[in-house]
Amino acid sequence: MKTPEEYYYTYYSYEEWGRGYFGSRGCKCLPEEDIKYLGSSRNKTFKPTHKIILKDDYATREEAYADEIILQQHYKVVENPHFANRSYQTSTGFTTSGIKVTDEYRQKMSEVTKGEKNGMYGKKRPDLAERNRQMKGIKRPNTSGNRKNMCGENNHMYGKKRPDVSEKNKEKKGKKQNITDEERNRRSEMRRMLNYKNTDKPANQKWECLETGFVTNAGNLAKYQRARGIDTSKRRRIL
Repeated sequence: MKTPEEYYYTYYSYEEWGRGYFGSRGCKCLPEEDIKYLGSSRNKTFKPTHKIILKDDYATREEAYADEIILQQHYKVVENPHFANRSYQTSTGFTTSGIKVTDEYRQKMSEVTKGEKNGMYGKKRPDLAERNRQMKGIKRPNTSGNRKNMCGENNHMYGKKRPDVSEKNKEKKGKKQNITDEERNRRSEMRRMLNYKNTDKPANQKWECLETGFVTNAGNLAKYQRARGIDTSKRRRIL
């Protein structure tokens, strides 16, 4: 018997805890030896770790394509979030539109997926089964004790009062009332210089630094001069 130059098979690859992918494949080795190939999905977020060979006795690549189309359409892989397939396979390429399944395809789908002929027969989804085994008997941590620790004497603020804000305001007010005449005159001079009583806003005024010639508004010029160690009184209003 002549050994075929290429083998064709359909497969189902899947993530251990996530999505699956239906596809077909042509290879020059036996399908069960084609272990490194896990699918042709273009979805970069899909990271399959397992593969099940559904059928491996196709005579031509077209036959494998036909069953791949049937599987994808039967499970609605594009619309179903469980699958990583982004498009449906056709005999000439991929498409995201629906495929009309003929009675012949439905009959073949029934034969391929019926009973022990189905590669998934007798198997459970490993993600759900394993997850259920791991979660069985596990209880969520009880965090109610953390809330209890914040109550009563366990709270580090227990028995303490917040600082009296009104008292602080009184102290500040008292400090303001104790302003010296020299400080009062200096502030008055600053207000006059910045022309606060003028209808023109200080931000629209133009002041010039007498040492460097830098021109800007009063506030920015004060920052400019302080940053360079220049006396802020060395300025003149030019606008």
